[in-house]
Amino acid sequence: NVPTLSEFFFMVTPISVASSVSIGACNMALGFSSVAFTEIVGATGCLFTVATVLLMGLPFDMMLTIPCAAVAMGCALSTAGEVSFSVFGLVLVFVSNFFRSAKATLQQKLMTGESKEKFDPCTLLMWVSVPSMVMMLVGSIVSEGMGPYKSMAAMDSATLFGLWAAIGVSCVNAVILNLAQLFVTKDLGAVGGQLVSQAKSVLTVLGSMALFGESVTRLELVGFAEVLMGVYAYSALET
Repeated sequence: NVPTLSEFFFMVTPISVASSVSIGACNMALGFSSVAFTEIVGATGCLFTVATVLLMGLPFDMMLTIPCAAVAMGCALSTAGEVSFSVFGLVLVFVSNFFRSAKATLQQKLMTGESKEKFDPCTLLMWVSVPSMVMMLVGSIVSEGMGPYKSMAAMDSATLFGLWAAIGVSCVNAVILNLAQLFVTKDLGAVGGQLVSQAKSVLTVLGSMALFGESVTRLELVGFAEVLMGVYAYSALET
């Protein structure tokens, strides 16, 4: 299925741009604020998604904002670590949240709207990868020049093979993750997908407890419980 020029330039390409800006802004925020602070502010992502869904005219029950707010608060409570505030870091995290929400909302619109017969998750991922590849190539050349390519040309065959193998594994991992995210967005919607992704904090901490014996504070346990209750309430209200 081939998108029209309008779909490609006004729907597919903005998804690629939003994804790149979101990742870049989040990474830059880590240079100005602590990880804990970016995690706390980043937890508001589901609320940004509610706003973008409404702005783009997609259907949304306003009652669902209550469990969304509960999940955001629970994620903030469950964040551990030193909180280092920065105004610029705050702005960057908000920018990251906005563009991540815009990306998910555009994906939902393409896969569930008028063009849903044309864009299944695999097809959408393929078309989004085209402008993404061009942007990353241009960004690489602008920021690093030809240095990486000259270094690759000077490598021996064994080292070069190891590099390409690592890149290949990374690409396979990225395809799996992005496809999974698209299937979740198609089935649960942009907001539902964001809430499910926020629940990963619970699994992350449980995994660290089981594998590394890390301790969890009572406040974090309260936050985890609030996240799970918020996700459950969202699912119950939506159905």
